[in-house]
Amino acid sequence: MKGVISVLLFISMFTFKAPAQNKPPLAPSPTIQSNKLKAKVEANPSNLETHRAFINSFKMDAKFDNPEMEMQYKIWIKQFPKEYAIPFAIGEYYVHKEIPKAAPYLLQASILKPDNAEVWDLLANDALFTNNNAMRQNYLNKAVRYAPNNADYAFYYANSFKDTDPGRYDSLSLEVARRFPESERGVQALYWLASNTALSAEKIAYYKQIYNRKSNQLSDWYLNGTIEYFDLLLQINPEQAFDFGLTMILEGKRNRNLWKDRVKVADTFLKARKFLAENDPKQALALLNQVDLGNVTLGSYIIDAKESLALFKAEAADAAKQTRVAFDTLAVLYSKEPTDGLHAAIYKYGSKLGMDSNSVAKTIWKIRDSKAKQAADFSLQNYLSGGKSTLSDFRGKVILLTYWFPGCEPCRAEFPHFESVLKNFNKDKVAYLGLNLFPSQNEFVLPFLKETGYTFTPLQDDQGKAKGNLEASGAPTNYLIDQKGRIVFSGFKIDAENEKTLELMIRETLAAKD
Repeated sequence: MKGVISVLLFISMFTFKAPAQNKPPLAPSPTIQSNKLKAKVEANPSNLETHRAFINSFKMDAKFDNPEMEMQYKIWIKQFPKEYAIPFAIGEYYVHKEIPKAAPYLLQASILKPDNAEVWDLLANDALFTNNNAMRQNYLNKAVRYAPNNADYAFYYANSFKDTDPGRYDSLSLEVARRFPESERGVQALYWLASNTALSAEKIAYYKQIYNRKSNQLSDWYLNGTIEYFDLLLQINPEQAFDFGLTMILEGKRNRNLWKDRVKVADTFLKARKFLAENDPKQALALLNQVDLGNVTLGSYIIDAKESLALFKAEAADAAKQTRVAFDTLAVLYSKEPTDGLHAAIYKYGSKLGMDSNSVAKTIWKIRDSKAKQAADFSLQNYLSGGKSTLSDFRGKVILLTYWFPGCEPCRAEFPHFESVLKNFNKDKVAYLGLNLFPSQNEFVLPFLKETGYTFTPLQDDQGKAKGNLEASGAPTNYLIDQKGRIVFSGFKIDAENEKTLELMIRETLAAKD
């Protein structure tokens, strides 16, 4: 009941009042094309396609908005108060363009047709921008209730529990996979279940389910799931990886070369392991040095085995009495992407070379220091203070800088992991900046922060200004900048499996202050 009252109060705030003296609002001056479409809409105001054509006939500003178009819809809502399509059409447009004006129109439409699942789904999408998860779950629950056979609604309803109720998220996602065996949403649910666990056994169980869904073989989710299954097997059991890759070649209707490349790498791992067992580490190292994990710039699916390959090479080099080569191999990779596994190995080989932990740390930092570049400064609008903030304002601190925007799902997925790591550091020593790439979503920024409690300092990116070496190819794009204002790490992504990497990046940058 409380939720219903809140909705009604919200609707009551969204009334279309006529100007003073009860005169009707002035009609907009549409283009010739929109004028013709206007007549079509008024002849049949329930036709959604005509509404969409009318909206698309307007020239929109940089925010994808047009005051005349919106004014016309306010007029029509008064003129046709019982026509669902009118508030729905403009609300739908605003959601798709991620403009923070959609909710009142869509709520108006939901009163006219409360059993229409699509309007509740659009309201859920709108709530996503401010990260109001409770409201989003409520709307998605209604969408699922009124369209129980819609795989999209069921998938997103399950996904809404990922951060708040992991147990329910798991059970609902498995239900999506079970109830929609022919839908891509079913295999996508399994893929995300695998991605959201750090336990290898659980990942393998989900990947096996993906592999068994033969009806989804042409889905990208199926392809990505089976690829990640192979890559995981390559790390823990190359023989099983080889067998699985061979099976995919024999069964597959596409991407045969992709699987051939993977089988070749697994075969090399097996042969190298055999040479090591036969006490021929030089031959093993020679084989491993020929391994090609792919090149994303050439459009290939890179084999996720960079760390395991580096550790394998180091093991072979050390066995061949080339411990310095083993150390250097790991030092180069660790300087870019520190992990727990690399950390343990590099200190082990450093110790064999007579290096103490301080010497190892200095060697690592020397590599980073030689490649660090002064970050381009900026002066950007601060959403909290209303004034300008510059990068140099934070000099003396380690800076985690991320480009994002409220409608960016990968950004929202990354934020909890940033927060999990940053709580381990003193705010006087580490600054956290979030640069919104899309000023058109400015109105979502502060509500998003209020709803989530995230701690980054929100700044508005200047899209028209060159960013030098702080360019953003998309969102999220992340940088870690040292106390001297130099870029030390860039291009990294953080999730549940590699939070430790960000922690090591920050901790070791702080330790290298002098």
